[in-house]
Amino acid sequence: MRRLLPLLALPLVSCIESRLDVEILTQIHANGTCTRRVEYRLEQVDTDKGNARVPIQPDDDPLRLYRFPAGEPWLRTEETDVGHRLVVVEALLPTPQDVDGDYFRARSPKTPPARNAVSAFVDPESAVYEYQEVFRDPASPLAAARALSRAAVKRDDGFAERFKAELGTAGPRDTDVRRAFRELFAEPFARDVASVAERPLFGPRERRELDEIYEHLDGRQQALLARLGQLAPDAPADGLDEAVKKAMDGIGERLADDLEAAGLPLPFDIGQGALKLRFRATLVMPVPIVSANACVSGDTAVWEFDQDDLYGRGFEMKASAIAR
Repeated sequence: MRRLLPLLALPLVSCIESRLDVEILTQIHANGTCTRRVEYRLEQVDTDKGNARVPIQPDDDPLRLYRFPAGEPWLRTEETDVGHRLVVVEALLPTPQDVDGDYFRARSPKTPPARNAVSAFVDPESAVYEYQEVFRDPASPLAAARALSRAAVKRDDGFAERFKAELGTAGPRDTDVRRAFRELFAEPFARDVASVAERPLFGPRERRELDEIYEHLDGRQQALLARLGQLAPDAPADGLDEAVKKAMDGIGERLADDLEAAGLPLPFDIGQGALKLRFRATLVMPVPIVSANACVSGDTAVWEFDQDDLYGRGFEMKASAIAR
């Protein structure tokens, strides 16, 4: 069972869940034009009450983070009910290349947005149609871990100050406390995260290793406690333990606030308004699809993916269609 991190003051698990399904249709026509339709279907439910819908508060609405395309030729419609929102954007575009950037979600003004990028080539005379689209979110759990670990290294003063306030004069010197925090906790944490962050992918291996890094923080905290006990042999063991926990809680609250302000996800996506984001994308070509990295039936390819697939290099969809 996954333990709560000593570093972060995480919110309590909530029974309220937000579910956002993004349904994407891209239809390329024989003359090279393109119909694009994206449906954002949001539900907020209480899982303890049989998934009954509950009101969506404006500050907790995930759709507030989206910037939808506007102006000609885009048409936007909305429906709202208790615990339900539907936003539909659609357009007939001169080329499929104009789809580029129509998906845009920014957790905060300081964070690079999650968005799509498109590369398309159409030649109606030769009946050649090639399409490639990537969805990517730079605000990944790995980016959050990197920001968290770098900030923790700079919090040695805050840890020492809170530790001294809790333990009083029985504790070690401030300089020794700061050094122990950096050497046994913050710097090893930062090195572990950096070793994973150097890789180009954020896949199953990296997700598991990041989980293990967080799980090891408890052991690093115990090593820090042991070092502080050696530096202050006359301090009561219970007092040392409580002082370390309170000091960790103190910097943890600040670091969690920093992540939220930066629009980066907390280590574990739990709490009020936890979001489940899923995508289903359908591409329809004017002639049969001859190659694609998806299930294909004649002129149609379909991809299904979720939020985790957007991290790292992102989720790529590509297909080629040629008249035989």
